[in-house]
Amino acid sequence: MKSKAAIAKALKDKGIPIPAEDSYSAMMHRFNTWGEGKGYLFRRIKTRFYGQQNLPADIPFGAAVWVPDSDFARRLIKTGAMFPLGRAFYSESYTLIDVPQTEEYAEPKSEPKKKKPAPKKKASKKVSKSGDNSSANS
Repeated sequence: MKSKAAIAKALKDKGIPIPAEDSYSAMMHRFNTWGEGKGYLFRRIKTRFYGQQNLPADIPFGAAVWVPDSDFARRLIKTGAMFPLGRAFYSESYTLIDVPQTEEYAEPKSEPKKKKPAPKKKASKKVSKSGDNSSANS
């Protein structure tokens, strides 16, 4: 993508909310990692394997969290520490757990516009001695 505006339009077309951090890197991360449509609703539960679960610390216990349709969400399901509540579209009423960002994206620099070569001059028509140009080169 060439600019933040193009990415914002692509996110909007896919139905993905634009991140609060309005940077090129954050928008490209969402564009590349989030799937279209419904995400997963989870509730974190405490199991006897709590110490072995490698989950992000920002996932609260007992609250309904929304995770976008992604590989990250499928890995959360496999841990067994998240109770699936179903699938739903994103809403402000849920706590959003975003996919962890592992790489940085840099906005491509726009190349300076090349100057167009000057158009070639056309040969002018000859003017007759009388000044009337209608019959000179017709």
